[in-house]
Amino acid sequence: MNDSKARTVEQAVEFLRSKSSRVPDAAVILGSGVNVLENLPGEIQLSYNDVFGISPSVAGHSGSLSLGEVDGKLVAVLRGRFHLYEGHFWDVVTLPTRVLVEWGVPKLFVTNAAGGLNQAFQVGDLMLITSYRDHLQPKWREVGLLPALTKEASVCENELTAKLSQASDKLLATTGGAFRAIKKGLYAGLLGPTYETLAEIDMLKLLKADAVGMSTVPELMTADGTKTQACALSVITNVWTPDVELEGHEEVLRAAKEASQRLDQLLRTAITA
Repeated sequence: MNDSKARTVEQAVEFLRSKSSRVPDAAVILGSGVNVLENLPGEIQLSYNDVFGISPSVAGHSGSLSLGEVDGKLVAVLRGRFHLYEGHFWDVVTLPTRVLVEWGVPKLFVTNAAGGLNQAFQVGDLMLITSYRDHLQPKWREVGLLPALTKEASVCENELTAKLSQASDKLLATTGGAFRAIKKGLYAGLLGPTYETLAEIDMLKLLKADAVGMSTVPELMTADGTKTQACALSVITNVWTPDVELEGHEEVLRAAKEASQRLDQLLRTAITA
């Protein structure tokens, strides 16, 4: 990857300010195949190339930033992200989040497609991340060690996670059972790009991980301690069982698409709460 083409945070923010006189009330970063908050009133579309200088290379990440309104709230929707497994440096993987922080966006909802390890989960479930384990930073590969600590719920649970829980309860009460209650759990972020081996799955289950993916941890770490409050949701696109072979990235995209309608309802309700 030619990360030298990436814009600086200051350049990206200056470009966004030239396109919008308002700072978004909230931003949403979308994971593989997740399609929500489409065709918003007053929407303008900006390409990642124009905003960040580079674009994602993974299927299901369109590489566009849209600005539109949800019941009067201006929302920035980032359709795609940069991954370490694509060959990007950490500074580029975290660039969109750093730009949102510098722009002054107060609320950030991060989504991803994740594999379920908790046997109580079903394909299409939405899991609110209440804690996470960082196994994807390149430094862990360099030193051959895994971090011993989990980022506890006190860091991940905040006003936004409370709003998502309340939004789930509201939708359960008003949709006549058409909405599934969100799950909560621990997300393990691994470097990838391959799916986990059986030995790695056994390790993650021993570490009490409920879901596993290859993103989101950089965004949460970057926003932590800033004025941008962040929370994250996983779309469970497959659930590991010993006797079922996983199909691969196509399965992830298909399951994410099917869950997007419920995620759209959840985000709209939480953003306007």
